[in-house]
Amino acid sequence: IGPHRVWCHTAADLADVKRIGKAHGATVNDVVLAAITSGFRDLLLSRGDDPDTTVVRSLVPVSVRKPDADGIPDNRVSALLLELPVAVSDPLERLSEVQAAMADLKGSHMAEAGEVVTDIGNLAPPALLGAATRLGMRAQHFVSQRSISTVTTNVPGPQFPLYCLGREMLEYLPFVPITPGVRIGTAILSYNGVLAFGITGDWDTAKDIDLLAAGIDTAMEAMRG
Repeated sequence: IGPHRVWCHTAADLADVKRIGKAHGATVNDVVLAAITSGFRDLLLSRGDDPDTTVVRSLVPVSVRKPDADGIPDNRVSALLLELPVAVSDPLERLSEVQAAMADLKGSHMAEAGEVVTDIGNLAPPALLGAATRLGMRAQHFVSQRSISTVTTNVPGPQFPLYCLGREMLEYLPFVPITPGVRIGTAILSYNGVLAFGITGDWDTAKDIDLLAAGIDTAMEAMRG
C-alpha cells in the first residue's frame, strides 16, 4: 500500500439494526457484517471482478469477556477470521450466511486461540476502538498477509449525548488505520442511537470506497424490508 489514505463514512439507525437482528435471530454484529459484505460485493462488481470466485476475508475483533468478569473495567478482545459471503446476492441470505459462519467460528474456539496473541492491557472504555485496531494490526504478524483482505471492528459507544464546554457532540465518527497487506478497513461505532461506519482505504488502490459505503446503505434498506 502507498503512504496516502482516503476515508469516507455512512451511518444507520441503531434501533433499525437491532430490529433486523431480532427479526432474524441475529446479533447486531451479524447485521453489520452482512451489510459490509454487501458493500464489498458491490465494490467487486464495479471493478469487474467475479464475487463468485473472489475470497474476501476480514479480521473481526470480538469480546472474550466471561460472565465472571462483568463489571471489571478492562477490555478483553480477541479476533476471528471471517470469510465474507460476497458470492451471495440476496441480502437476507447473506445475513443468514454471516450468522452461521460467525456461530461456527465462535464454536471452533478460534477466539480463545487468538487470545494467546492478545495483550492489550487494562484500558479505559474510550480506548476500546484503539485496542481493537491494534489487535488487528498485531494479528497480521501471526497470519499470512494473503489470509486477510480487510479488518472490521465494531465497538459499542455511549447511547446518550456527550458534551464538551456545554456543546453537544453531534456525531462520533470512527477511523481505523490500515497496514501493509490490507487496503481497506472499516470501523463501526455506535453513539446516541446511531451506528456510524468509518471506512479507510489506500489512496493508490482503493479510492472507490464510497461504493462500499453506498453498498452498506443499500443492504441496510433491503434488510429493513
